[in-house]
Amino acid sequence: MLKAQIRPQGGIHPDSHKQLTAQQDIRTLEMPRRLILPLKQHAGAPALPVVKVGDEVSAEQLLARGNGRFSVPIHAPLAGTVTAIDGGTIQLKVSQEQTLQPPLHRDASLLEPMAMMDLIEAAGIVGMGGAMFPTADKLRLALKHPIDTLIINGSECEPYLTCDDRLMQEQGEQILGGIRYLMRITGATAVFIGIEENKPEALQHMDELCADEPAMEVVALPALYPMGSEKQLIQALCGREVPSGKLSAEMGILVNNVATCIAVFNALRFGRPLTHRVLTVTGEAIEQPGNVLVPIGMPLSEIINQCGGLKSTPARMVFGGPMMGKAVTDLHAPVTKGTSGILLLTEAELPRRHASACVRCGRCVAACPMHLTPLQLATDIRNDKLDKASECGLSDCLLCGSCAYVCPAAIPLTDYFDWGKQQLNRERLAKQKAEATRAASEARRARLAQEAAERAAAKAAKPARGEGRGEGRRSSRRTTQEAS
Repeated sequence: MLKAQIRPQGGIHPDSHKQLTAQQDIRTLEMPRRLILPLKQHAGAPALPVVKVGDEVSAEQLLARGNGRFSVPIHAPLAGTVTAIDGGTIQLKVSQEQTLQPPLHRDASLLEPMAMMDLIEAAGIVGMGGAMFPTADKLRLALKHPIDTLIINGSECEPYLTCDDRLMQEQGEQILGGIRYLMRITGATAVFIGIEENKPEALQHMDELCADEPAMEVVALPALYPMGSEKQLIQALCGREVPSGKLSAEMGILVNNVATCIAVFNALRFGRPLTHRVLTVTGEAIEQPGNVLVPIGMPLSEIINQCGGLKSTPARMVFGGPMMGKAVTDLHAPVTKGTSGILLLTEAELPRRHASACVRCGRCVAACPMHLTPLQLATDIRNDKLDKASECGLSDCLLCGSCAYVCPAAIPLTDYFDWGKQQLNRERLAKQKAEATRAASEARRARLAQEAAERAAAKAAKPARGEGRGEGRRSSRRTTQEAS
């Protein structure tokens, strides 16, 4: 096990709150009564349903197919009946009797890398750290850029979350199986498994498993948020900085989460699609915090009930971690492929500060892992100077929340950056739409002009009306007279 040689710039040390669940083994929840499966659980367009209301479906059956680039299929986690297809979801009433097809026990070592990528795509696997970028699309970058290094992300730097920690302790063999497949697909010859120092059991277990793996090294990372960010991991483990606007693949590196490695292993070895995931349910408002295995699409309300119910009304409910997760208000909100945690927080766990004027302390600059100047960016965005904010690196912002966390004035910096990035994206899409419309209009004008030219040419080549027929009649009369 190696120590990270480079400490990335910036970052913060928030209270971890991991003690609530760090020692809780993964347990499997009972079947829910229903499932709500969003058709968009990936970076691309929503998947297209291939079932209809009233259909009886079996466990792992395909429910929706991918819809273009960055879109992946959705499978049924459990057998049941399709009760609704609306609002961008497929809803299932879960059957009391469940039958699961036996695993394939496929020898994936006999498959070619392209076939392995196709199987990963067909299994509906996405990045399970939260981004939900389709794994097959990431792996296909190896077809364009030579990949020499794989980084396996076990840092789990978000406070409260411990599901990846438990996976490394309890399912390390499956993680290694997935890594071997990823190495074969990409051709990578070196693997770094990055785990923060605050997970000693996971570090020890993974180090023991990798003892006979010469290409794999387990690296203890400083417990620093946002160490789990791709660019921070690459800098800490490889000593390389990914330039702005560049992909890590262009530098010969691909990064995958430990849970994603398990999903890859299950898909290639056993033919299992991604239908379940492990997540952390925690916070002072829940009776029984823990790490649980749930079917994707399970509603929040049923998870709460199976975790002992609520001790008190949550002041905030969050899907994901407290720094980059999304607040939810609907108790029926479903788990997705990217849901790494469910936080049920009391008022005492929330910051109780009100925003005030900036005190020019510079803490936000020191905390930013991307070397940005958050206050200047926020000022530009407030003044509708998005072009200037973009020039100052807004697109490089991770929305990690480090700057807002350390701000003594409690300025909601992350909210400004999130709005600014969304606005820039809307403007980019509007520009693309306008350019596509202009190109289509020009193509139509060119086509109409071509058709008009072709008609004119055809008309010019055709004899004048009546001229051909008159000559024909005269010729006919001469022939008749000669015959007489």
